[in-house]
Amino acid sequence: MAFRKYSKTEPIIFLWFMFPFVGILNALLFGSCVYGSLNIFLYSFGLSAIFIFCCYFIFRTVAILIRKRFPSNADIFRRISAMIPVFAVINILMITSIYAYYKLISFEACPAKQQNFWWAVLFACISSTTIILINEAVVNFQGWKRSITETEQLKNAYQKTKLLGLKGQVNPHFLFNCFNSLSSLISEDEQAAERFLNEMSKVHRYMLRGDDELLVTVEEELRFVQSYLHLIEARFGKAIQAAIEVPEICRNQFIPPLSIHVMLENIIYTNTASAETPLRIKITSESTCTLVINNNIHPRISKDSFDYEEGIDNLLKKYKLLNSPGIEIRETKSDRTIYLPLIKDKEVAF
Repeated sequence: MAFRKYSKTEPIIFLWFMFPFVGILNALLFGSCVYGSLNIFLYSFGLSAIFIFCCYFIFRTVAILIRKRFPSNADIFRRISAMIPVFAVINILMITSIYAYYKLISFEACPAKQQNFWWAVLFACISSTTIILINEAVVNFQGWKRSITETEQLKNAYQKTKLLGLKGQVNPHFLFNCFNSLSSLISEDEQAAERFLNEMSKVHRYMLRGDDELLVTVEEELRFVQSYLHLIEARFGKAIQAAIEVPEICRNQFIPPLSIHVMLENIIYTNTASAETPLRIKITSESTCTLVINNNIHPRISKDSFDYEEGIDNLLKKYKLLNSPGIEIRETKSDRTIYLPLIKDKEVAF
């Protein structure tokens, strides 16, 4: 704990403060006597510097413990309010100890002035408070820069997700299969063809929607997924069997758009499926309102140039940038289960 840093610049701040601090403190302790000769000045300065350096680790440890108790940037005033009185007590003990320190080593060349005790304490308290404020300013500035960077990364990840969704939508194989299925239905069942076209328009509209929301409700995403699965089932028939069982209590929570779609594309286009060995996909939820996507595994070597693993990698990165647990993937030889955490509060996520 003692060797941890309160902030990246905290040791530099301390070193900049230590030299003038020791010089002024020695003037308060010994008066003009300490400047009587170069030897006395250097000797007293060295002794005080060693003592203050040791005390610095005590201040640092206390500061880190208080920050651990109030870690959020929003707790800055709590941290400062806790540090100032605690540091005041430590300063009193430090000045008391330094008087005893010089008495113990019998620094007779320039005896310490006991009458300046409280002036020394006041100076130490002002100095420690100044360092607290500077360190907090640096920590919060670093946190602000980090949040700006993470926000930009999140926006980039979101834009990439939209691009991946667009790529999936305009993927020639996807378009060809949709139009081919639609063409077959028109000649066989006009009513089914009309529904297919309606669901196809919903899928494309969701993928190409123009809003800039980084999160959507689970209900919105599942409506899109149902339309998407209708297109898939129209093409593959009984080879793909999908079921959605998500309770209403979870449908009002939030999820990054196209999250389930990314997972479904990966499942459908990286596995083989037939009526004899169907690909079973089930979307449920746990009591903690975590979406669970389970499927059996029939891996295939795809010649499709579209990288479906890239979509999952991008989604994993996005969840890392959200204030939410990450995506968990558990896989055995026969099946794979994906756990997608849901976000209860849309505002807290950013």
